[in-house]
Formats: sequence, C-alpha cells, structure tokens
Amino acid sequence: MTIRLSPALQNFIAAQGSWKNFFDNGSIEIYTGSQPATPDLAVTGTNLVIITSGGGTKTSEVKGLGILTISGTTSGTIDTCTLMGIDILGGAVTHTGDHNTTATAVALKINRNPANNLVVASSTGSSGVVTLTALPGFGTTMNAGTLTFTATTCTAAVTSTTFGSGTGGGTAGVAAANGLRMDYNAAAGVFTKDTTQTWSGTAIGAGTQTAGWFRYIGSIADAGTQDSSAVYLRMDGSIATSGADMNMSSTSVTNGAIQTISTFSFTIPAA
Repeated sequence: MTIRLSPALQNFIAAQGSWKNFFDNGSIEIYTGSQPATPDLAVTGTNLVIITSGGGTKTSEVKGLGILTISGTTSGTIDTCTLMGIDILGGAVTHTGDHNTTATAVALKINRNPANNLVVASSTGSSGVVTLTALPGFGTTMNAGTLTFTATTCTAAVTSTTFGSGTGGGTAGVAAANGLRMDYNAAAGVFTKDTTQTWSGTAIGAGTQTAGWFRYIGSIADAGTQDSSAVYLRMDGSIATSGADMNMSSTSVTNGAIQTISTFSFTIPAA
C-alpha cells in the first residue's frame, strides 16, 4: 500500500482541519504509470478520468479573504477581531512600536486561538496588513459575515465590514459544486463516502490505457504542478485489481467509458 500525503495535507490535518474537511468537495484523478515519489511533485502519466459527484464538472472552491490593517499611532493595543460574532483574536495584543511586527503578532494570536475555527491569519510583515483566509469548506458561508477590528490608541481598520467583500484585496468565497463528499459518521476510525452520491467520471484518455495511480485533491483548484510552497491538499495512492490503495475490477480504461467508484473508505490508524 502506497498512500502518500502532501506536506500541505499533513500540516492541514495537524493544525487546521480534519480528514473530512480534506475529503469533502474534492475529486479523484486517475493516471497511467507509477505515482510520483511524493504528492508535492507534479502529476505523471496520462490523466484517464476525473471522478466527481455524478460525473459533473467540478467547480473548485475559492476561499474567502478578509483584510485588516494596523495604522496610526505606534502604541496601544489591538483589542478584538470579531468574525461571525466570534472574537477570533482571543485577547489583546500590545503594539510593538512597529505596525508590521504588530501585524505579525496579531496573525499569530489569531492562529493560536482555539476559539478560531474559521480562518488562517497571515502577514507579510509589511504595511501592517493581516490577511484572514477562510478554511476549506466554508465557500460562500462567510461572505455576508460581519468583520470588526478594534484597538486602543493605535488604529485598527478592516477593508470592509463584510468578510470576503471583494474590495481592497478581499476575496469573496465561492462554493464548490459536484465535489465528492464523505459521510458524517465514523465507526472504529473508519468513514466512508456519502451514500447519496454517485462517484463517477467519463474516461478522457485516448483509446484504452491502463490505470496505475490516483490523486485525491481537495476542494481548491489544483493544476497538478509541483507544489514547492506546500499549498495543495493531495493524497496519492496505487491502483490495481487487488492489494492496492484503490482496487478496480479492471485497470483498462477506454475513452468514453463511465468509470464508477462504488465504495470508498478511509481508516484513521489507532496507533
């Protein structure tokens, strides 16, 4: 068995989301040949089929962005940052005397706040800007959410009081469509595909070719290129008729033929 996880997926499971968050609204791409050594490498072989819900064209999710800016007097405190009625800051941050380093401190405070399950905060260390990026799965949910930023002495402002407004560097979230989903329940660490969905796709490879490996990608658009910055959530695995990560009744895939995955399960190891 050769299941391999991308560095981005490892980081995501460790600190930001869950296995279900990764699988939901994703898709499966099936290729010829052998899988790459690691999933952060570009895809190899010929893409034979893309598995989605009902074989529909997948609309990839776009994660919403909110922008916060620290300016004015270089003293005081950043007091609150509230999104969807939740204080995602979780306590005041004392101004460092420099807007840029203060923005970095605010981003770190947000990311360390256990009450924040909505966004990942980041700062480039310039212009006193903090960027809030929605976690996968929210789609358009937070687009109408109120975003506020308060401070004492210094100035704390939001680009727009509506998260993901698309103004001043913000980005409106876009919901995924026709993505795969896992069921809500798990037993003994095993969870399975959503039984209300048909996971299928029409073969696009020329003629008849042999499936060798697959890549499960998350809800966000992924061109399959090398991922040196650990951005894309990917899981690669082998394909065969038995004893592989994905077992197919036949690995021969003919152009135009419908390919269906009737069962899919994933087991979280107990140790």
